Amino acid sequence: MEKTSFTKSLAFKTILRLVIIVAVLSLIGAAVIGAISYANLTAQLRDYVYEAAIKGTAVASASEYDEGEVKIDDYLATGKTDNAYQAVFLNLLLINDDYELQRCDIFVPYEDHFTYLMSSDDQTPGESLKKESPYYGAEKDYVAKAMKASVDTELNPEKSTKENVYTENIKDGIKLSTYYTPVYDKSGKAVAVFAASYSNDKIYKTVFGLIAELIGMSFAVMLVSVLIFYFSIRRHVIKPVSKLTASVRTMKESVKNRQTVTTDIRTGDEIEELAVSFEEMNRDLIGYIDENEKITAEKQRIDTELSLATGIQAGMLPDKFPAFPDRKDFDIYASMKPAKEVGGDFYDFFLIDENRLGIVMADVSGKGVPAALFMMHSKILLKSYTLMKQTPKAALEEVNRQICEHNPEEMFVTVWLGVLDLRTGVFTAANAGHEKPAVKQADGSFELFKDKHGIMVGYMDGVRFKEYELRLTKGAKLFLYTDGVAEATNANEELFGTDRMIDALRTAEDKTPREILAAVDAAVDEFVGDAPQFDDLTMLCIEYNGDCQA
Repeated sequence: MEKTSFTKSLAFKTILRLVIIVAVLSLIGAAVIGAISYANLTAQLRDYVYEAAIKGTAVASASEYDEGEVKIDDYLATGKTDNAYQAVFLNLLLINDDYELQRCDIFVPYEDHFTYLMSSDDQTPGESLKKESPYYGAEKDYVAKAMKASVDTELNPEKSTKENVYTENIKDGIKLSTYYTPVYDKSGKAVAVFAASYSNDKIYKTVFGLIAELIGMSFAVMLVSVLIFYFSIRRHVIKPVSKLTASVRTMKESVKNRQTVTTDIRTGDEIEELAVSFEEMNRDLIGYIDENEKITAEKQRIDTELSLATGIQAGMLPDKFPAFPDRKDFDIYASMKPAKEVGGDFYDFFLIDENRLGIVMADVSGKGVPAALFMMHSKILLKSYTLMKQTPKAALEEVNRQICEHNPEEMFVTVWLGVLDLRTGVFTAANAGHEKPAVKQADGSFELFKDKHGIMVGYMDGVRFKEYELRLTKGAKLFLYTDGVAEATNANEELFGTDRMIDALRTAEDKTPREILAAVDAAVDEFVGDAPQFDDLTMLCIEYNGDCQA
């Protein structure tokens, strides 16, 4: 058998699952950490930019420098700068560089616009002086709040108003985070605004850089973990499983040759337990196959013997019809369908002399081989004593005595035994616990004949049986059967019953005995359907045609 490809192996599937799990967890972890980092960095940045804004306010609010007095109104009125202006501008550039700001500006706000004093974007002092600019978005509101704010230069969170003077907007295509703080004159009045702006792109770069580092570290850890896991699972799982798989593939040959497979797997875990279980299963399987071969051989022997027993039993029953082709005074037909290979039902008919016909219908308790053996013993006794020209009553009593003498299994048999005088049509009969016969006289239909019943043969020693006579008119018919007919059961556990049996008999009552039995058999089969046959099905029918020799 070809070796399993790596893409179909346990190692590949396990590693693939591990890679997917680690990758997903790494991405989730990076996203969570990135979000937390973004929030923390944003908060830190706001403090950072606010600090820059406070310093800018302090620089711009200084009324005098060594270079002279700061005169905001004069700068706006004349558009000219001086040394004090240049000192403020220099400090503005220093703050911008020290805090790595995108830009910082000082301007004077008006109703619908503001006018620049200076900007860190200026190449030379005074370059943007007196330039006007409209407000962007909600910038006007924040500028108004800044002009009214009291700035905490010590950055005391409890006193700071920085939340009220912070906004985010876009200028020149760049998203900026900006703080607006007031610039005071020497009298303490807010006369201008200092704006410190930081580019959000730097935040994103920092956060994304951190996420990239986290993902890189995660995948590095994943790679190391996968390698460690792979070599570990290869040693402790894949190799033992491969050995176990190879052992399984050799099981058929090992069982055929009666050789126990040894896996030699010692991993100290569930795989070793599985290997030990496999070895035990292999040994048990060899034992089961040996035992099964013995049982099969024994079963074949029993089947052969049962087949022979079936043939022997069938050979003991009259099965050639017409049974008496030279006799015109009667016609007889019988059949027996066993529920198993051999049955306990039996019938018999035989001429005692030229003018008398003996008929037996019997049903042994139980089924199978024991019933068949008991049936053959009973049949021989019944025929023997009847042929000795004993009456049915006397024959049953003698057979009962002999069976009771040697009946350790306490089996019994129900028997209807009758002797027909072919000259007169008179049946002398005795019923030992058997089913009532069905009789059709020449001018009537089939009816159950309520005869005198006695106890079963073999049930109790010393029993006395009752005998009665039944006269058949010319053209009359007698139907005998075992309880397998009336007690045939369908899938709904309903019994066929004697009423249905009589109905079936009446459908063919004017026909030959063979056709009558065929009609009853067909009715039973139709009623039972697919349900299994529960009991032996045995029937006999005789038609009396009168004394044709007279």
